[in-house]
Amino acid sequence: MIGTDIADTVSAIGGLMFDCARSGWHVDVYLETGGGHAALQVLGVIGRILPARFEFEPDLPDAIFFAAGLQERDRGVRKLIDEVSRRRRAFTAAWDASGDDIEHRLSSAAQAFKREAMRAAGMDARACSGETFHSTVRPSADVPPPLPRA
Repeated sequence: MIGTDIADTVSAIGGLMFDCARSGWHVDVYLETGGGHAALQVLGVIGRILPARFEFEPDLPDAIFFAAGLQERDRGVRKLIDEVSRRRRAFTAAWDASGDDIEHRLSSAAQAFKREAMRAAGMDARACSGETFHSTVRPSADVPPPLPRA
């Protein structure tokens, strides 16, 4: 998960982060700006500052979800997405972008924890039952997106 700041990331993808972590997936969260660790802890994940370069070799992630604007302005994010696109080995999707819509229906727990994380980040907590992303790259086998079931 790659986002600009805690508010944007939690509001766009907080439920998915929680559902993935709760399902036992290893979830890495990289943010362009620091802070907001309490909100991420509510979701069961740890945030890191966005690196200049991603080091995932030999194993690329199975999925990458990112803020669309970062691909345009951050060289490290652009290189990661380009590498994944070239190899077609991971599913990638962006929020605030265009493409094939994919909706993740949040579990009841994810809805509750996302609201608490939004409060922890100083945002108005609004109810939502799903989060929408836009597919940018699917693996060559064209498997469905690796989203946990709600």
